[in-house]
Amino acid sequence: MRIIHVENLNQKMKLAKPVYHQDRLLLNTGCDNLQNYKSRLLELGINYIYINDKMSQDIEIPEIINSETRKKGIITIKKTLKNISNNKKINIKEVKLVVKDIIDDILNNQNILVNLSYINDYDSYTFSHSVNVAVLSLILGKNLGYNSKKLLQLGVGALLHDIGKVSIPEEILKKKGKLTDKEFKIIQKHPALGYKNLKIYNQISPLSRTIILHHHEKVNGSGYPKGLKQNQLHEFIRIVTIADVFDALTSDRCYRNKWPIAKAVELLISNSNTEFDTDLVNKFIQNIAIYPNGTLVKLSNGQTAIVKEQNNDFPTRPVIKIVKDKLGNDLKEYHEINLITQHNITIVSDEDAKKLG
Repeated sequence: MRIIHVENLNQKMKLAKPVYHQDRLLLNTGCDNLQNYKSRLLELGINYIYINDKMSQDIEIPEIINSETRKKGIITIKKTLKNISNNKKINIKEVKLVVKDIIDDILNNQNILVNLSYINDYDSYTFSHSVNVAVLSLILGKNLGYNSKKLLQLGVGALLHDIGKVSIPEEILKKKGKLTDKEFKIIQKHPALGYKNLKIYNQISPLSRTIILHHHEKVNGSGYPKGLKQNQLHEFIRIVTIADVFDALTSDRCYRNKWPIAKAVELLISNSNTEFDTDLVNKFIQNIAIYPNGTLVKLSNGQTAIVKEQNNDFPTRPVIKIVKDKLGNDLKEYHEINLITQHNITIVSDEDAKKLG
């Protein structure tokens, strides 16, 4: 299995995972003749899908959380935002149950390195992003040794962190060009709006609400809304800030394509101690597969390979299969190598699926 850009679909590929749009099933697992669906998928803002083909048929992409848990999370956050928008009460019990399901899945997941391979369409970004930030935050919380109470507080705040965006005009949220100063000031109101929306709910802990208010703060005091510095920010907030930025960078947006994971990790590292907590960034990236399973990569010898599986202690040196020669020609037979034992070969870049197919 691998992820491919829709523009590169051909008749030799079969769908490996269902494709949904706004909670509706568009294409089911096993669907073929995928090239016939290119235009419609792109029109809906679905740029990437999971496929099986010759080079990827023996590759597994482990799920961080169960697909049903993910679906339930997206439906719950969608319903929550809709209720707030319509001035209706939100079901906090339902939110907590979803967070508990996510926690259970993470605690039961034995994979040390997380293969990030979510696919979102533009319309569902807000909902998927909320779930992703909760998952990433809870993975870090787990590895920091948090107990169930702390994980629940962290998870609720992370899942609801962007709830204030329901009060921001959609034309600003989905604007493709650069925001004006006035528009950016409106965007900056969403943490306080979200905090205000949840103030009446005593079932949400003060710590969870604090995450919502301060998730755009930076450790050097240059964030918003209060300009707080590291020693003024609870560890939960510093965790969600990292998860929020990381997921935003590695997701397709209406105004830009997603970044490769390696590039997003580099940004976190380079902005440690200014925007992000250095220790938490280091712990966060220890659990991220820099080159997830199914990723096409360019090697230092000019060949192209696909990542087959991870080496937990060496995230930049996974097990790979050589699939293209130095000229970019497909190989008839693939050669599998473990980069731990091949010190003369390194991964140069995470090749964009749109270019390589």
